[in-house]
Amino acid sequence: MLDSLYAELRRCRSHCISRGGTDHRTPREHLCDERCRPHACQPLSPTTIRHIHFVLRGAYERGVRWRWVGTNPVLSASPPAPRRPEPRPPSAEEAARLVERAWEDPDWGMLVWLTMTTGARRGELCALRWSQVDLATGVVTLSRAVAQDGVHREEKDTKTHQQRRVALDPETVAALTEHRERCSARAAAGGRPLAGDAFVFSPASDGSVHLVPSSVSQRYSRLARRLGIDTHLHCLRHYSATELIAAGVDVRTVAGRLGHSGGGVTTLRVYAAWLAEADQRASTGLGARMPLRPVRRVSQTERAMTPPATPREHLAAELRQRIVSGDFAEGEHLPGIKHLALERGISTSTVQRQRRRRRPNHASRRTGTRAVRDLGEP
Repeated sequence: MLDSLYAELRRCRSHCISRGGTDHRTPREHLCDERCRPHACQPLSPTTIRHIHFVLRGAYERGVRWRWVGTNPVLSASPPAPRRPEPRPPSAEEAARLVERAWEDPDWGMLVWLTMTTGARRGELCALRWSQVDLATGVVTLSRAVAQDGVHREEKDTKTHQQRRVALDPETVAALTEHRERCSARAAAGGRPLAGDAFVFSPASDGSVHLVPSSVSQRYSRLARRLGIDTHLHCLRHYSATELIAAGVDVRTVAGRLGHSGGGVTTLRVYAAWLAEADQRASTGLGARMPLRPVRRVSQTERAMTPPATPREHLAAELRQRIVSGDFAEGEHLPGIKHLALERGISTSTVQRQRRRRRPNHASRRTGTRAVRDLGEP
């Protein structure tokens, strides 16, 4: 029965029977226009169905404990597999562009900057108050969050029901100090002082109203779209975790800053994206410990088939060909260094290096079989 329920939820959230119909823009009486469209099935996501599965499992576990039922049938059900996490944080170049454009509005730039440096959730930053910001020690306490369900919004505890303290770097402390001065100036201009429990980010001059989480996400998406960057606000949380791990910070510390439990398992599985820099360091470290690679000696035939690449190799190939073809008789001298350099428009040092490739105890201009071999030696 539960498997049938999960299959039905994956078919359409409206529980339609595939007979067609119309998706109206409003349930009230209206005249249909282009916003009213033929019905298209929209199933629930696998994550939502898994949440339903976990609620049912917890309810039946209570029933077994209270002896209302003998067994927990939900344990035998098969919910949809979880979606494989694929974090895609913005690159360093994209993050710089986002911050630069966001700072055109100092208040909005401060929000984007603080999201990057702390990795806080959007609801936690919307609920952040000045009483939770200690600029003297450079520590922010995240203990509340703004939850939104449609038009309904409420302030509650964090997602993990725990508060955490996040240290700030000097640049962020300086930016927050300037932001507080701006907020105090706006409150004084409105005739009301800035209260100690005022919201850090607020549309009101006195900081009495928190931001709407959905509005923050929409504004950030519009910013990224104008810059041509495919990202969203939650990716800044991925960016913070990824950069910390790339900088060598241990996973438990990163998990503590992000508010994860389980010793950092979630941090590594979900938020730590593939790091080109860290992967390059890993490959370099492994290559330094590898044994020496055997070098294969190239035969004369393979060397003759390899096209020359440098002027020195061009000269060697030409002299080798002239010796083999008989342009130089046995015992005849090869052209001088200055003559070869002038004839081919190359430096004398290039010719000198090529002439030194012979064996040390051979005559410098002797031709024949050994001279051909000397010109071809690496």
